[in-house]
Amino acid sequence: MIPVVSFVGDSNTGKTSLVEKIVAELSSRGYKVGTAKFTRCDFDPDTEGKDTFRHTAAGAYATALVAPRKTVLFIPSEPAPSLDEIVYQYFTLADIVIVEGGKEQECDKIWVKGDSPEPRGFDAEDMIAVAAPSEFEAGVPVFDRDDAKGISDFIQDRYLKNVSRSEVRVWIDGKFLPVKPFVKAFIGQTVKGMLSSLKGGKKGERIHIKIGR
Repeated sequence: MIPVVSFVGDSNTGKTSLVEKIVAELSSRGYKVGTAKFTRCDFDPDTEGKDTFRHTAAGAYATALVAPRKTVLFIPSEPAPSLDEIVYQYFTLADIVIVEGGKEQECDKIWVKGDSPEPRGFDAEDMIAVAAPSEFEAGVPVFDRDDAKGISDFIQDRYLKNVSRSEVRVWIDGKFLPVKPFVKAFIGQTVKGMLSSLKGGKKGERIHIKIGR
């Protein structure tokens, strides 16, 4: 399954700066990193009156705004999608997804400690490490909050040692299906073998097949 690590903590504890450094460090090591930011603020990133807003209001289930250097996808959602749904829909090519916030989401978490003496708002059993501004005792590894390299080493050792560029990942109705190595090899070889007989199918490295709506 694509590993997901969320950096959680109170406001103004430096989560965004730390996430920024972690993403830069892991990306520099050659990993494909996706990110997600969870917020409790109720806002609309689109603007009323804009063409994309009008498309959505007309009933489009998804609207893309495509520019030379960045593409934005607007998707109406009520309630907000879960982290699992987001990863399944948009991050299937990522080696890892780094999240800022999302205390209520089911994933491993690194607590970015501020003034609070203990974690708040999430299950402590999900906590795999702590990033603290000073020495702190915990039952998990504790890093200096500015030690982006050390935290990145920890994440790499825990999740990214066996990253495969030809990984076979299977989801059924949005739920990740664990597949044993033998089955992965069988699926990959079978699909590649069938597609190799089609024009343009011989040299495919990344293959996506979707069955169903």
